[in-house]
Parts: sequence; C-alpha cells; structure tokens
Amino acid sequence: MSERRPAGLRLRVIATALDFLIIAVYAVLLFGVATLLSQTTDLEEGLNSPLARDLVAFLTLILPVILYFALQESSARQATFGKRRAGVQVVSAVEGDRLSFPRALLRSALKFLPWQMAHTAVFQILAGNESASIWALSILAQLLVVVYLLTLWLGKQHRTPYDWLAGTAVVQAPRTAAGQSA
Repeated sequence: MSERRPAGLRLRVIATALDFLIIAVYAVLLFGVATLLSQTTDLEEGLNSPLARDLVAFLTLILPVILYFALQESSARQATFGKRRAGVQVVSAVEGDRLSFPRALLRSALKFLPWQMAHTAVFQILAGNESASIWALSILAQLLVVVYLLTLWLGKQHRTPYDWLAGTAVVQAPRTAAGQSA
C-alpha cells in the first residue's frame, strides 16, 4: 500500500456524514418528485408489487448513489465531496494508485449492499411477507453494517470488508504546499 497513512475512524465518519448530507438532499428531492408524480399520474398503480417498488427504489436512489461514489472515487480527486472535505482519498491497496472505474464500482456496490438488502426486506415486510428468509435478509443487512464498522474501528489499517474485497484503502490525502488536502 502507499506510504500514506490509513484514514482512521474519525476521518471516515466525517466523510460519510458529509456525503450522507448530499444523499439526504437528493432523497428528499426524489421523494418530492415521487409524491408529485403519484398525485398527478397513475404511476403508483404500476408499483403494486414489492419487487416493482424495490426496483424503482434501486434505480432512482441506490444506483445513482453507487454511481456517484464510483465516479468520484475513480476520478482524479479520488474522493467524494465528503472525503475531499475530510482530507481522505480512496486508492488501490497495493499500488496506492487511483482506482479504475470497475474497481471503484465494485467497492461502492459492496459498500451499499446492506442498504439494498434492507430496502428489499422492508418492501417485502410492508407487503405482508414476513417469512424467515426476509427477516434473515434484514438481520444480515444490519450485521454487515456492524461488521463494516467494527473492522473500520478495530483494524490496524482501518479497512472494511468491502475495501478488502475490492482491493482498496482509504488514506489521508497528501497535503499541498498551502497545507490543504490535494
């Protein structure tokens, strides 16, 4: 891995909080558009199955978030808005280089997998499907988040399972001559 120091829990929490502010604004705008469409069209009639609702949620919320993270983390800045403000970058774990888009996409997909799993479970439960497999999916999503946090907090390199699987690391960004993160 590069000579740069791994970004610890504090910096990654700051970065995540800032990024989730952007996601929250997007989600509120999306909710507003969805509400307007449901009141002015028959769109909601076509979304009468949990699978259809889950697919729409994935395509309009989760996929754009995954793509935002992948595009930003594979860009020349190697960081999302939150990561830039926190002074961290995502790099290839071995070479310390900029991520390719496919690697960044894999990282982001794995990172947001628990979110998608939770959405799938919630849509099923709201539709009355409270089978053991749906509850297991819901619990697994929550357990994955706990594992992500524990490995981030307790691991020496502060790498999550999605970092290990994608071959990535989050490191402190190099400082410029003015003392700012690059």
